[in-house]
Amino acid sequence: MARSNRIKGTKLALTLGTPGVDYWGDITQYLLTNEEADSDVTTFEDAAGGGSRDYKLTGAGVQSTDSASFWRYVWDNTGEEVPFTLAPHGNEVPSVAQPHFTGTVKIGPKPDIGGEAGTSAFTFEFEWDVIGEPVLDDGA
Repeated sequence: MARSNRIKGTKLALTLGTPGVDYWGDITQYLLTNEEADSDVTTFEDAAGGGSRDYKLTGAGVQSTDSASFWRYVWDNTGEEVPFTLAPHGNEVPSVAQPHFTGTVKIGPKPDIGGEAGTSAFTFEFEWDVIGEPVLDDGA
């Protein structure tokens, strides 16, 4: 078996909004994840489908009050539902070998500002709910 192409953290792209703006220059990490959904009741459909899942987009970025920065976008759009595209290979157009992941997120609370004295850049973390289930877009 041939070696699989590996995803490395050198070309991670995260696009938000309409029209989409790529914030890869301000993002230090991201993770699209899911967990078992909290529910007060499980329907037969839920059980047959393996249970429902809640998807999250988590990550971290640099703090910057520049008007075009990721931090400022989060600050200005807190509570909004916006489209997102993750391109783990950094490619502009999705393909079978390098798909994109798309969906809608609800931007969480306003981001942190500040940190320790020194010359290191301040960062902030985020955790947003994905509305529904994300889609793997392989360009087909």
